[in-house]
Amino acid sequence: MRSAVGAAIAAVGLVTTITGTFLPWLKSGSTTRDSYEVLSLRDLAGLDGVAGTVVTSVWVGLTPLAVVAIGLHVVRFPRFAACIGLVFGTISGTVALLATVQGDGKGSLVGISIAGPAATLAGAVLTIVGAITVLTSTRRSAVRTSGGNP
Repeated sequence: MRSAVGAAIAAVGLVTTITGTFLPWLKSGSTTRDSYEVLSLRDLAGLDGVAGTVVTSVWVGLTPLAVVAIGLHVVRFPRFAACIGLVFGTISGTVALLATVQGDGKGSLVGISIAGPAATLAGAVLTIVGAITVLTSTRRSAVRTSGGNP
């Protein structure tokens, strides 16, 4: 039962995290950009070449990773799904936390929009909590030993 609750929490966290990546992450004047549009500006941030490719690949790979984790829960491989959830939550949560801490930047020309990073961070936390719940839930079995001690 506890494993099922953890799986449900992790699934909600995975969906919330992916939804958060499509919310506004950057604002410039009246224009907002989601996290994927921000990645298209990586040349401006000095992330060209191999570093930019790795960052983009990892971030874009989060959505398929979430689908795999949910699929593994559905086909009853909860521990594998939980391990993937921990990796997913750690990566997405770290990026979202860094963006959230940078803050709103009110009054500046270009700044972080808090909606996307905050939703992504909340989802990452739920994913990690659900994954830890799944990993720490154990099935108890009644095993009797011969002898006087139970």
